[in-house]
Amino acid sequence: MLKIMASSGSVPLAAEPLFNIGPLSVTNSMLFGVILGVIVVVLFAMALRKSTFRPKNKFAFTVETLVDMLINAASENFGGDRKKALKYAPLYLTLFTFIIISNLSGLFPGVGSITATTAEGVSPLLRPFTTDLNGTLALAVLTIGLVQFFAIKEIGIVNHLKHYFTNKPWNPMNLFMGLIEVMSEFIRIITLSMRLFGVIYAGEVLMSVMSSLAGNFGWAATIPVYFMEIFFSAIQAYIFIMLTTAYLGMATVTHDEESHPPDNHSSVPNPKAVV
Repeated sequence: MLKIMASSGSVPLAAEPLFNIGPLSVTNSMLFGVILGVIVVVLFAMALRKSTFRPKNKFAFTVETLVDMLINAASENFGGDRKKALKYAPLYLTLFTFIIISNLSGLFPGVGSITATTAEGVSPLLRPFTTDLNGTLALAVLTIGLVQFFAIKEIGIVNHLKHYFTNKPWNPMNLFMGLIEVMSEFIRIITLSMRLFGVIYAGEVLMSVMSSLAGNFGWAATIPVYFMEIFFSAIQAYIFIMLTTAYLGMATVTHDEESHPPDNHSSVPNPKAVV
């Protein structure tokens, strides 16, 4: 049984288990991730309910403005094709919303400071999902997996394989280069997860260290860190979805389109340019 109490301390590297559901150990980051997922769904539902052609509700207007900005930015990674950016908007907009809320959740009252007594000892009840490497790794695997799924769905498995292997895969050099391209997909998973985890976890550690060193004036010492956390949380969420749309843009273009770009000089992403 969980016993709630106030506490403060350092930020552990690994997420702490709270309870078990059969063989599955539920950690504090997993619990908070589920809670934040529900919050994201509720926020989108509220925005949809209030959304009109000319929104009068300030919340809906703010959401629509942000969505339009992100779609315009993402369209550049689809060769300037706004229609294609709109097609995949549900994926990268959901990722952006979930990631930025997860990044900022460490600033919420009670997160990390309220603990629960379990069989393992005393642990924080809630931990930001993106300060857990398992959480960011899950996001990266999901993202790259969906990129592969959408690529095969849009251009077919044969055309998709041409991104990695040429028409003569039996050539040893072509086969070797193709395998390197396949390995690059796994490298993308690592870079996506490690970049997000490293920055957000470092911010949590910095916040904890500054608060401890300042003692009774910890609240004042952490004010600059709060603003820095807000900035980097937004930047990391933006970078994550821009890389996602870049990968999608590269994966959903055929080999012929890469070799013969459109006459309007729209920018088709270079599959060698982003890792």
